[in-house]
Amino acid sequence: MALKIYNTLTRRKEEFVPREPGKVSMYACGVTPYAPAHVGHGRSAVALDVVRRWLMYRGYEVTYVMNITDVEDKIIAAANQEGRSWREVADEYAASYWQETSELAVLPPTVAPKASAHVPEIIDLVQRLIENGHAYVLDGDVAFHVPSFPDYGKLSRRDLDSQITGARVEEDARKKDPRDFFLWKGAKPGEPSWYSPWGPGRPGWHIECSAMSIKYLGEGFDIHAGGTDLIFPHHENEIAQSEAASGAAVARIWLHNGMVNMAQSGSDEEEKMSKSLGNVVGLRQVLDQVGGPALRYLCIAAHYRSDIPFTERALAQAESALERLRIGLQTMDRLLARRPKPNGADLGEIEDARRSADEDFHEAMDDDFGTSRALAALHGIVGAVNRVGAEASASFAPSEEGGKRLAAARETLVRLSQILGLSLDERRVERGLATDLVQLLVDVRGKSREAGQYAIADKIRSRLAELGIVLEDRADGTTWRLR
Repeated sequence: MALKIYNTLTRRKEEFVPREPGKVSMYACGVTPYAPAHVGHGRSAVALDVVRRWLMYRGYEVTYVMNITDVEDKIIAAANQEGRSWREVADEYAASYWQETSELAVLPPTVAPKASAHVPEIIDLVQRLIENGHAYVLDGDVAFHVPSFPDYGKLSRRDLDSQITGARVEEDARKKDPRDFFLWKGAKPGEPSWYSPWGPGRPGWHIECSAMSIKYLGEGFDIHAGGTDLIFPHHENEIAQSEAASGAAVARIWLHNGMVNMAQSGSDEEEKMSKSLGNVVGLRQVLDQVGGPALRYLCIAAHYRSDIPFTERALAQAESALERLRIGLQTMDRLLARRPKPNGADLGEIEDARRSADEDFHEAMDDDFGTSRALAALHGIVGAVNRVGAEASASFAPSEEGGKRLAAARETLVRLSQILGLSLDERRVERGLATDLVQLLVDVRGKSREAGQYAIADKIRSRLAELGIVLEDRADGTTWRLR
């Protein structure tokens, strides 16, 4: 079965054909780190991680670029409010984002570029747009002229009035058209700035992603991804400036994940979880409450394009469902531990469930990454195993063939779970006291290194590694994570 992906640009599922056989180039818009990440950020990271994992499972070599927008108005505002530098704010919240997504079993990007490190590429791209008549200079600012790009609006399919409404966040009487947006912003007191041909200043948000995606993936890459909240104006503007500069389509597939919604107080209505709306639930808070695997399960229990409600009940249901899979695996191990007997059970029902689940899983994932149906396939295996386990007496044992079928079912369950990023047999380090104890050992190791007691430091590191805790020494200190 061919892999089909829903393309936001065409509003239909399309057979996926990469630019280069056997390889996939994928770009995702990462976070703007001006505050702690919320559950919506985690959902987006998990959704795109599943896409990446399935592409890898199908044999593709995936180059996955996810940027960090570390130069942006909100970061500057947060830095001013907190009395810190913009870089300090951005680096702190970006580091916590990477830590938290690692606890969600999200694979690190192939490249994670920061906007601040790519100002020369941004300036070059802006200059190209000025030279070919798509941008103009305004007293040290540079604006993209939307009417110069006739296809503007083809991704979001907004009419002219909606485009103007969306552009009002950058109202400026100097602009030639109210929809025009800034590629470069002239320097202001207390803001970061870099030299440019138009004077000192900093890049606008939209141009950052265009410059970084072109640098690492070239023009016309395979998949551009992000949340549905980015379709307009961010991705619409990306298309306009990138295609106006190069003449080539930005990406073959535009892939967008749905939002996490919160119920409004005293109402059955839901609204998007957003820092600007003040209705966020911190990612760290939920990870502390239920752990990464349960939250990841919640994120993939619905299709990636669907909005999902975030409630305590939904979290509890995800925990219970994940626990059912883990208990199923434990039941398999218990039955496999019994020595086969010539007159033992052949377990044909488990083999039937395994074959059906394997087929359903692959069909679901090839049909636009249908994770809800894929999870149902896993529960199909576990259901068959649990029925056998419930009927197994103390003298129960599989036959030789039954043992092979049970082992094959176990392998299938573990393999398919890992494709979704779910580890069913991992030990979870509970937060609270256990977390404090791990951090204490990390701090003791740091002091030992400072004192030149490297044998003690190495012993702590190796013992933690045996427990599945990985230490990462960085310039700004040591962090830890579960393997």
